[in-house]
Amino acid sequence: MKPTNLCLTSIGKSGLELVTVVPDTIPNIILNEIVLKSMPLSAKAGDFASSTVEGYQIECFIFSVPSDERQNIASLVAIYDNPNYDRDTVRKFFSTIMELQRYNMSDTNTFSKILSSMLEGLKKGKVKIKISSVVTLEFNFDDDSKKKKKDRGEEFLESVKDDIWR
Repeated sequence: MKPTNLCLTSIGKSGLELVTVVPDTIPNIILNEIVLKSMPLSAKAGDFASSTVEGYQIECFIFSVPSDERQNIASLVAIYDNPNYDRDTVRKFFSTIMELQRYNMSDTNTFSKILSSMLEGLKKGKVKIKISSVVTLEFNFDDDSKKKKKDRGEEFLESVKDDIWR
């Protein structure tokens, strides 16, 4: 299942705020609730969070972003209109964001610029975004989904074999 939207939230001067959402197709009242649930109260950098809002399922990754005043955290949120999505693959993709931190490129401006490319890549199953002359974010979902299907198939065959020989 592919996400319908991606959004970026961050702690601003007035609390938790929406930085951007692509595409902007979710009603504001639902989007405000998604923003509130995108970062649990005890959240810290590296945490994942999942929730349901008005029929939408959200998968969030909390990460640190540089700030002038102090260290800050933000949340990248994948929004699904169906509960049948591969949580492990999405979380694995989110964790590639750590690569941007290694190059000091995990600020909200960078994410705002690449959010639509990230959404398109998630929908196509392959993400390749050139962020600078040094950094390219690349992730291929097909490899993971094929391996996962194979693992599930082998598990199923093992369970059937066990049942037959009992």
